[in-house]
Amino acid sequence: MSLPSVLLLAAVVATLWIAARSWTLPAFPGRTDFVLMQLSAAWWSTAVAVESMVPAPADKLLWAEMAWLGIVCTPSLWAFFLWSYTRGELPARWRLVLVAIGLATWMVALTNDAHHLFYSAVHPVNAEPGAALVYSHGLLFYFVTLYIYAFMVMSIVVTASSIHRATPAYRTHYLGFLVVMAVPWAANAGYIFGNLTLFDLDPTAFSFLMMDGIFYWLITRRRLFELLPVARDALLDAVPDPVLVLDSDGTVVEANPAAQALAGDHAAIGRRLADLPGLSALSTMVAAMSATAPGPLTLDGGDCPRIFEVTWVPLTAGGGGREVGCLVMLRDVTHRRLAEMRLEDTVRRLDLARLETEERLVAEQEAKRALNGFLSMAAHEFKTPLAIIDGAAQLLLMDAEVKAPGMLPRLEKIRRAVRRQINILETCLADDRLNNPAFALRRDRLEFPALLRAAASAQGDAAPGRRIELELDGCPARIVGDGPMLELCVHNLLNNALKYSAPGTPVRLRAWSEDGPDGRSQLALSIADQGIGIPDSERARVFDRFFRASNTGTAAGSGVGLNMVRRIVALHGGAVTVESRLGEGSTFTLSIPLGEDSFGEETLCEDRMAGMPAD
Repeated sequence: MSLPSVLLLAAVVATLWIAARSWTLPAFPGRTDFVLMQLSAAWWSTAVAVESMVPAPADKLLWAEMAWLGIVCTPSLWAFFLWSYTRGELPARWRLVLVAIGLATWMVALTNDAHHLFYSAVHPVNAEPGAALVYSHGLLFYFVTLYIYAFMVMSIVVTASSIHRATPAYRTHYLGFLVVMAVPWAANAGYIFGNLTLFDLDPTAFSFLMMDGIFYWLITRRRLFELLPVARDALLDAVPDPVLVLDSDGTVVEANPAAQALAGDHAAIGRRLADLPGLSALSTMVAAMSATAPGPLTLDGGDCPRIFEVTWVPLTAGGGGREVGCLVMLRDVTHRRLAEMRLEDTVRRLDLARLETEERLVAEQEAKRALNGFLSMAAHEFKTPLAIIDGAAQLLLMDAEVKAPGMLPRLEKIRRAVRRQINILETCLADDRLNNPAFALRRDRLEFPALLRAAASAQGDAAPGRRIELELDGCPARIVGDGPMLELCVHNLLNNALKYSAPGTPVRLRAWSEDGPDGRSQLALSIADQGIGIPDSERARVFDRFFRASNTGTAAGSGVGLNMVRRIVALHGGAVTVESRLGEGSTFTLSIPLGEDSFGEETLCEDRMAGMPAD
């Protein structure tokens, strides 16, 4: 046994080992093509090894012809493997075509003596027994060589484009493929075009020694063919949602642990989807998905059914787009759907509560309008008999001055009581008018000092023995405003000052003009008393409707007057403030812009009213 045969047989052993190792690895794209390519290369190397061992020239020629099956199939299967590994599996029928062409070429080579299309002449290199042969090639040899080289060029193009598109994790694989492919390419090109030989033999077969060494390093060191399947399995295992791969018959060919757990105790892989108790409801949906869009799926989960969103992805093979199966992904949306149902129920109950509240609000507004209408009617009805009583009291006073002077105090008391009741009614009627959305202030030219004197006189008559001090030197002679409403403001402030201050103390009313914060002239009116004052904690609420300070005691009042004062002043474009010290008295100050356009400007009045709490 010669050195060339030992080297070639070693290449055969290595090639068969690589084929066996590759077949036992997890399935990877193009595995069948790769294993067939290795077996074809082993056939080629075996034939060359036997050729180097047999001594007779006729036997050497026979084994040279035997090698053509491997010579033709090896590069074509290598190209098919690269395509399947980088771009997807090719149909099996194309592999059969390659093998058929290899067998046909092999049969033509074996019958070379009849046509000499492969080898036109053969002679030993020297006269020694067992000397290697020198082959003169025929026409068919070059056609087959072109056929082989076409596949080798295809291999280079496919691998190069894959390197350009690949992520760093796969570039080492593709570079390894290029190196492996370059070795037999260089050896074969040197033999055909440069008569390069090794041990007087075609060096292409010997190049498989180096090729097998590179493959061994790639498989053992770089885990060639293992990264992709391992990564795929790790990805499926890591996905928490169930994922299944079904063939065209609905049989489960792959399932991750989440999907197998969903199927129950039955092994999912290898069984039809309809036969799995936990997934039988899914089979009907998958069958209809090609015609309809996927929707929610409810599966029996024991105590609580589980709801899944189903995603269906068809799997196709080949360039024709033939559907070979589908990928089904289930996403558990049970908690989300339950939350959505709870939210929908809450929204429904809120809508019902809103409708009920709106109905109650309408009813309350109707009742309030009815009550306001009744109070307005009652106030008007009360004013008539009170006016009669006041007129009769005036007549009696005139008569009593002559006939019964002792009756004068009683008649004055009657008139004061009547005026107090009239003031209360006027306040109620004014509050009702202010609550009317259609209410609009009057634009009267007012003799304001006269208005203040009349109000002070009326309040003084209602409180005998009380003194109201007027300071009107700086008061504007005329202003534009709603006379009855402004008069009502003054009456309410004077009434409160007299009501909550000691009998011997005066109430001071002062009016003057000044420049406001915006530079415009404004009317300032202050009413100060020396009464009980307002607690500090309650001062901010003193203008709220129906609010009464905690220290008012049993003094009569409704808590409406000061609120109405603030609203009237705000409608005039002004503001009212209070300064008070508990036990020392209070000072209320009104500020109202002066001029023809001092009030009634909708923007200004609305801005002033916007800062107030809703009454």
